[in-house]
Amino acid sequence: MNYWNRTRSVVKSAKAAIASEPKHLASIAPLVEDALSLLLSNPSEESVSEVSYLLTKAQEFVARWRPSPRPSPGVIYIQPIWARSTDEQISEALSLLKHVDLSIPKKIENPTTMKIFISHSSVDKKIAESLIDLIRLALNIRSSDIRCTSVDGYKLSAGAESNNQLKAEVFESEIFIAILSPASMASIYVMFELGARWGANKYLAPIMTNGTKAHDLKAPLSEIHAINGSSEPDMLQLIEDLSQRLKISTEKPAVYNKALRVFTECASTA
Repeated sequence: MNYWNRTRSVVKSAKAAIASEPKHLASIAPLVEDALSLLLSNPSEESVSEVSYLLTKAQEFVARWRPSPRPSPGVIYIQPIWARSTDEQISEALSLLKHVDLSIPKKIENPTTMKIFISHSSVDKKIAESLIDLIRLALNIRSSDIRCTSVDGYKLSAGAESNNQLKAEVFESEIFIAILSPASMASIYVMFELGARWGANKYLAPIMTNGTKAHDLKAPLSEIHAINGSSEPDMLQLIEDLSQRLKISTEKPAVYNKALRVFTECASTA
């Protein structure tokens, strides 16, 4: 295992977790950013030591939300998900740093950023499939550029460390699309992904489906314009937006009109 590259991946996940809760964790974001910058270079005694120092300082801050080892009788404390996630990621990174081999220069791998990440509930698999068909026909994009965890051909590869990779992709993908439905609005995972993406201040495109209305979105996500998945004009505008952001020309409407109708019909099913 390349422990240096693995550490970088875990720290990226920690960065995404921190971004999901800026209110409490904004002060340690610069520490993690500096650690990531060092992790982009080849490892050395100095860089390993500095990364360890930065992450330790960040962990000292987040440790305040750990459950007490000696809780008071009758007092129940539930550690916030974002605090536990950040703490666990930083702990794992510090553990990996101890195994970095400094005897041989390491070649830094530059993982390809996922172009499109589709956040959804597995209950909405059919809607997600029709959305992928529409996007691929309209933009002629490769399957390897899309992540959709419930659709065959777009899931994680065998052997991938799912939690860490998905967290990194939620944060780093060029386009993040959220399929909003009653099922996804009730999903902790979907809400966490939405919160992390919102906190990262990166492009987020919510699509309302299955009768979901704008007022169903709670703050701060309610401040983001969500389009109506059953509206062809809304979806055409989304395709144009994706085309501009990805710098990809759209196909002629005749190529994807059928896929557009299929998606809007799926999205309107209550």
